[in-house]
Amino acid sequence: MKKWLLSVGILCVAAALLAGCQNSAETPGAEKKLIEPTSPEWLYTHGPWKKVNEPGWGDVMKGWLTSTDRAQVGRRAKIETDSPFAILKQRAIGGTVTIFVDGKPVVEQVMSSETEEIPIYSDQTGWHQLEFVFSNHSEIDGLYISQDAKVRQPEQNKKKLAVIGHSYIDGTGSSNRGLTSLAPVLGDLLGVESINQGIGRTDVDVSVPPSAKNSGLDRVQTDIIQLKPDYVLSVYGFNARGMTPEQFQNDYVTFLKTIQDALPSTPVFASGLISVPALSAESEATFNAAIKHACTSVSTCTFIDLSGKWNQNNYSQYLSSDGVHPNDAGYRFLAEEYANVMSGMIKQ
Repeated sequence: MKKWLLSVGILCVAAALLAGCQNSAETPGAEKKLIEPTSPEWLYTHGPWKKVNEPGWGDVMKGWLTSTDRAQVGRRAKIETDSPFAILKQRAIGGTVTIFVDGKPVVEQVMSSETEEIPIYSDQTGWHQLEFVFSNHSEIDGLYISQDAKVRQPEQNKKKLAVIGHSYIDGTGSSNRGLTSLAPVLGDLLGVESINQGIGRTDVDVSVPPSAKNSGLDRVQTDIIQLKPDYVLSVYGFNARGMTPEQFQNDYVTFLKTIQDALPSTPVFASGLISVPALSAESEATFNAAIKHACTSVSTCTFIDLSGKWNQNNYSQYLSSDGVHPNDAGYRFLAEEYANVMSGMIKQ
C-alpha cells in the first residue's frame, strides 16, 4: 500500500512540473469568489426586481411585480466579467435558465434540487457579457468567478415597452415565458426592452379574486406609470365579458386617460380581441368596438385590429391544447402583428 501511494505521489509531482496537478471537478474556495446578487455590478432589466431573503439560503434578487408584491415572469439580468471561467450559483426554483454569452445562448439548464452550481464557460480570455433568461420566475443567487477577476455593469440604452394585460401577456401556453411568449418576442422584433406586466384571468376592470385588486385600473399607477415607459401595449377585453360593453368601454377610457394624463408623450397601443373557439363572433365584434371607441377617445392611443386573423382553418396552428391560449407559434404571430403597427412609432 505504501509503495502504491509513493508511486501515485511521484506521478502527481511529475505531472505538476509539466501542467499542474489539479482536480477539474472541484474548484478550491481560494480560486473563486462569489459576486453576490445584490452587487451593484448586476444590471437587472425587463421590469422591477426585489431583494428577498430566502431562509437557509440568504439574500437573492427576484423579478418582481410591484403592485401585488410577488414574483413575476419575464425579468432578465446581465453582468460583464473578465474571468476565465464563470459558474452560476442557483437554487432549485423550477423551470429552466438560458444563459447567453456575448449574445449567444450557450447554456440551458433545468434548475433542479440536484444542481446548485451551473457551469457557464471556462478557459476564456477577455471581457464577456452574460445574460440570464428564465422560463418562469426570475431569480439571481450569485455568480462565481476567478478570485482576481473583475466585473462591471453592462450598458443598457434600449427604450422600454410596458406590456400589461391578461394571460396572453403573462405567457400562459408558451414553452418558455422568458423567451417564446408575447412580451420577449415583441421586444426582440422592435429592439426594445419589454416589460411583462401580465396577470392571468384579470382584465382592465376585473380582479381575480376580487379582493386582490389586480385589475388594470388597480395597477396602472404602480405597474405602468411609475416605470415611465417609452411605449405601452394593453391587451384586455377577453375576461371582461361579464361586464356590459358600455361599462367596459367607460372603464377602458379611464384606464387609457390615466396613462395619458401621467405620460402625455407616451404612445399607447390597445389590442383588439382575436378569435378563439370559446369566443362568439358577436362578443368579439362587440368588445372590439368598445376597445376601439375607448382608444379613439384618447389622442395618444392606437388601436390594433386583429379581426379575422384566426379562424377554424388555423386555430390548431396557433392555439395550445386548451384552445384558448396561444402556443409559441401563436405568440410569435401576435408579436408580428403588433410589431407591424408599432414599428412605425418606435424610434430605434
